[in-house]
Amino acid sequence: MSALGPGWVALLAAALSLTAACAQEAPSNARELIDLRVPRSFPRMIVPEDNPTTRQGVALGRQLYYDRRLSPTGTRACADCHIQNRGFSNPMVRGVIPHVNLAWSYYFLWDGHFEGGLEEAMRMEVEIFFGTDVNRLREPDLEEMFLAAFGTREITTRRAAYALAQFQRTMISQDSRFDRYVDGDAAAINESERRGMQIFYSERGECFHCHATRLFTDNRFHNIGLDRQIAGTGRGAITRDPQDDGRFKTPTLRNVERTGPYMHDDRFATLEQVVDFYSEGLVYSDTIDSLMPNVSGGGMRLAPQERADLVAFLRTLTDETFLNNPDLGPPRR
Repeated sequence: MSALGPGWVALLAAALSLTAACAQEAPSNARELIDLRVPRSFPRMIVPEDNPTTRQGVALGRQLYYDRRLSPTGTRACADCHIQNRGFSNPMVRGVIPHVNLAWSYYFLWDGHFEGGLEEAMRMEVEIFFGTDVNRLREPDLEEMFLAAFGTREITTRRAAYALAQFQRTMISQDSRFDRYVDGDAAAINESERRGMQIFYSERGECFHCHATRLFTDNRFHNIGLDRQIAGTGRGAITRDPQDDGRFKTPTLRNVERTGPYMHDDRFATLEQVVDFYSEGLVYSDTIDSLMPNVSGGGMRLAPQERADLVAFLRTLTDETFLNNPDLGPPRR
């Protein structure tokens, strides 16, 4: 056989180079789309076209959520402040908002300091809160996961944020005893819990206006009468509009039994204290929400049994399936 000429050698080298490059990329059709199975009773979930939810992207996001390499010092991960069996909150960290059903949020943090979808929120987490050094992520195991999720091994803060957003979209709490009751299981809640539910959804209680829909939040900002001195606090600290002073984001009540302490400043340790506040602790200020009941009288003025019933109802919002879902826990090694 005659030796290859220079032209053939160059062509062969180019072919080998192309083959090597292809080996560094994963075909887009290898990424498997996930059906998130959002309950029909929930609002529609918006998923941006540039970040579809895939099995590979969720796996990467879950890894990063529990991975302390996301921190420049390697000392903390998202999961250190958001513990699954505490409803992805943490009683030891001040002012933590639970990571549950965030796919329906547009404002993030108690004062709405960050606005946008999950992608924007997670970029804030990666780039500002953590200050992630992508060089710490350039390790073989993560490079393989970025390749599977995005088609190349390139690691950027944007891709890390997009993967975290995909994982967050799977963190849907929807299977509490309350949900089963509404869906037709009359035995899912008891008589005391039903009485508490009646208070919750009554004009006397007014709870359902802010803790709205099956999400149990309207994702808006309200002054609920916590303090008389409100200047420059809450949403007003962000917008600089005095009409927003004292207004804080409505938290979801899903898994509220597990997510204490309560309020933006953790001032109440128990649900009983929260109900006592709404019953007799409201104080007037200029921006107090018009939905707050009987402000001049301190609140709802519930009798002791009514308060116990309302707390009992709130406990029916605990979703043990969500709190123990292994797919939301630490990745298996």
